[in-house]
Amino acid sequence: MNILLLFLSLLQLISAAKSGTYNAGWPVAGTWVATDTVFARETGIDKYRFTKADGIIYTYQLDINVAEVQGSFGSTYVFYDSTDEYYLTVFTRGVHTVNFNTQDPYILQVKVVEG
Repeated sequence: MNILLLFLSLLQLISAAKSGTYNAGWPVAGTWVATDTVFARETGIDKYRFTKADGIIYTYQLDINVAEVQGSFGSTYVFYDSTDEYYLTVFTRGVHTVNFNTQDPYILQVKVVEG
């Protein structure tokens, strides 16, 4: 009986995690840009900074400020441009960074998967 209760509890925890994809429309800006209130509420991201990094390995840097972590165990963000996708997992509020190379530096969508 205890194993059944444990299984049901885990199933409820797993089903509580959700996923959503949201339109972003983020060009390279170089400065912090606030997101709208709906985007911030749904993703936890209240502002972003997308810069050309000119690094040795990576050309672009995307910083996000997570005002509220979306999942019980963190969130994974997937950032989409027209050529690729970039993953960032966060466990705490604050500024988080992902560096990458792209032929099209314009973030079309952001997907959040709660953990």
